Amino acid sequence: MRDLIREQVDEEFEMDMTPMIDVVFLLIIFFLCIDFKVLEAKLPAYLPKDVGAHSTDVEPQEKLEIKIVCTNWGTESPRYKKRPEGSYRLEGHQIHWEVGPKKLREIDKLLEELKRIAKDKSKMQTDPKTGEPKLMGVVVEPTEETTYGDVALTVDAVTNAGFTDVNFGGGMGARGSAEADKRRSMRSGR
Repeated sequence: MRDLIREQVDEEFEMDMTPMIDVVFLLIIFFLCIDFKVLEAKLPAYLPKDVGAHSTDVEPQEKLEIKIVCTNWGTESPRYKKRPEGSYRLEGHQIHWEVGPKKLREIDKLLEELKRIAKDKSKMQTDPKTGEPKLMGVVVEPTEETTYGDVALTVDAVTNAGFTDVNFGGGMGARGSAEADKRRSMRSGR
């Protein structure tokens, strides 16, 4: 009796490897047939060519700095009746831009100033690769409590003025930082 049970147990634990081998061969055929260049083409990455590690020396070029400064965070009101956490709209949110020593409070004034700078021939630089004159680069620097909408509005104005080399500064703080939260609570009286 014991031998009969042992034979049945041994038969039950035998695995059929045929389906596993079939799957492995199908995966091999799939990866042999796929063209990885097609996958790379679907995710274009336009990385800056003049920034980073190079074997040649490149002279630093002056860039126009545009700071986005939040002067009033505004009040948070629900975007929807059944508000998911963090889904709100800002009412009374105000910012200004600092372009050099100038403070501009309206987007039209910012665009006007950027177009004036773009027309100034002294702001042209020599492209180190081609030797052709090009418009200087721009660095957009959002400060704490600015929103993505503020940055997008600024970048739209920069590109509308004719600037093509746009970079982003950072490290100016975030809305979630302890200092920003403390200032906001002092303003609202909480």
